[in-house]
Amino acid sequence: MSQNNKSILRKIYALIGIALLVYSSYIVFVLVTHIWHFEKDEKKQEKEISEEELLFKEMIKEKKMVEYNLGYKVIKQEDLENHFHHVGNQAYHDEINLCIKCHGDIPHDKNKSIRAFLNMHSDFLSCEVCHIRLDKDKKFIWYSKTDGKEIANVKIEAYLSNSEYKLLPLEYVDGKYIRYDSDSKRNFVEEFRKIISTISADKKSQGLKLIHRNVNKEPVKCDECHSPTEKQCYLPLSEIGYKKERIAQILSNEVVGMVNKYKEFYIPNFLKPGETKNEAKK
Repeated sequence: MSQNNKSILRKIYALIGIALLVYSSYIVFVLVTHIWHFEKDEKKQEKEISEEELLFKEMIKEKKMVEYNLGYKVIKQEDLENHFHHVGNQAYHDEINLCIKCHGDIPHDKNKSIRAFLNMHSDFLSCEVCHIRLDKDKKFIWYSKTDGKEIANVKIEAYLSNSEYKLLPLEYVDGKYIRYDSDSKRNFVEEFRKIISTISADKKSQGLKLIHRNVNKEPVKCDECHSPTEKQCYLPLSEIGYKKERIAQILSNEVVGMVNKYKEFYIPNFLKPGETKNEAKK
């Protein structure tokens, strides 16, 4: 091929390259201006739409539903961004404790004035802590809510909110400490729950008495733990892992004084819709 032909080919390739560059630049320009105009028109359209129409647009959007495990129940609700009641925390449900198998995670419901305070403690204290009174040889352990294994060296510096573990008392038998939720007791409770609807009232009563034989009629009261001094406290706070600062907060808890002092709580009627006067007195 002659030098002339090569020169012509180079020029042709250069022209084709320039043409492609110009065409691609045009395509980019069209796309950018189209998107810019589209966004501008959309914003202009939103301004022209009334508040009612905007609300309706939000209402007909497809709802995104999410599930939350609150510990005592699982709820399914709409996922609302920045919503006041949208907590989003999954509660650590206790899969181990024997008592809640029948009584549930929030067992206190009789005394309306203090039931919230009592149920709040159920998040990190097993039922046995308050309902099985230990007069001597007190020993407690922390256990995992998921697998029941003992957790050692727990250090507590703040309030236990949505705790992953719970406190459990140990029973002193024949010179050694054993758990109140031992394998033998757990097996008995599970088998009893399976047949409770089929057995006679007498056998049912015998089974319940056997399960609750260690339960005291009078549980540990609030001011026995929230006491004036650590020495008077029912729980050995330092021994079970509470730090000094947190112990000071527990011993100076004003809530206990309020519960002991005020026997009747006055709640505005607008906070009790549909409740009769007789129900309110209960």
